Amino acid sequence: LDLKMVVTSASAPEGGPELAAQCAAKHLHASGRADVAVAAGTPYPAYEARVGACGTPGKLPNVLARAGMCADVDTPILADGAAAMAEMIMESGRTDWWYIAVSGQSTLKDFVERFPGAAMRVDTLVVMGGSWCAGIEPYPGARAPLAETNIACDPAAANYVLDAARSTMSNVVYVPLVVADTIAGPEYAKFVAAAKSGVSPGAAATLEFYKAWSAAGRADDTIQIHAEATAYDPETESTPQFDACAVMVALELLGGAGYENRVALYQFEKGVRFGGAVGPAAAFSLQGGEAFNELPAQCLQLTNHTFDPKATPEYERAVRVALGYTSPAAKTQFFAAMAGRLAGPAHGGGCADCG
Repeated sequence: LDLKMVVTSASAPEGGPELAAQCAAKHLHASGRADVAVAAGTPYPAYEARVGACGTPGKLPNVLARAGMCADVDTPILADGAAAMAEMIMESGRTDWWYIAVSGQSTLKDFVERFPGAAMRVDTLVVMGGSWCAGIEPYPGARAPLAETNIACDPAAANYVLDAARSTMSNVVYVPLVVADTIAGPEYAKFVAAAKSGVSPGAAATLEFYKAWSAAGRADDTIQIHAEATAYDPETESTPQFDACAVMVALELLGGAGYENRVALYQFEKGVRFGGAVGPAAAFSLQGGEAFNELPAQCLQLTNHTFDPKATPEYERAVRVALGYTSPAAKTQFFAAMAGRLAGPAHGGGCADCG
């Protein structure tokens, strides 16, 4: 996986994509990856087009900026992230690009809509988002089914990108909340040791940003992340890893046989979609009436929120959804590999594929 560009989406009243891009650029620079281009993408839509915390003013502020982590950025920020992506992709001449979405998909929708030629060159889309398993508690005090935040920030965009009449990205993999978990114990200790060693800039930057995020989240009990920030200690454990799981799944898929077998991927032949911005199932993850003989231990049952593929305005295509892990050992290995990548190859971390 060769990271070429980070493009941000965010809520304009909370600083917008520009401020989020500054935070990303600052972290990349501190991690020794100033070579990665950073662009400000498309803002999320108006609050009334969003759901839950993402649709509530002040619930999802940029706490890293509050903590002073995004100032004095040396890396230039590109404007118009969708156009920047399109230019990079078209100039490359390649047709095997991967797009990993770990936020609301406003920028992705903009990209697909404005630059269809470039979008056709994106081979695979991996999305951290959604929640198709019922009865689990992905956030402190929150029980699924629920409106997952990345989808809730722009449910219309999430549906748009899955529409086969508009998007040619046919290899779509969703990594929902059920896959997430914390990193703790010896594996996390290796990451902290790497961060404090002085020779792993990526680990050091990640721990520094995590501590700043945690302190800012604990200081304000009115924001969405307060309970999560309060529940976990950066010195001994991570918060539940959501976005990092999407990156790990992408790495698993790129690794080929022997890697992807750790994650239980299910083919949803009828596709998936999401509830709109209003109604009792607003931004909920919907499935087309799939039935699987067996589910992973992490997924107690599939959501009973469904849709009729014949009655939607989109042309849903088959997608793969990660519903858990193939075994307890596979899950342990998955998070050990994640911890190893966070620590860096020079520090082991119990990861044989951390290079």
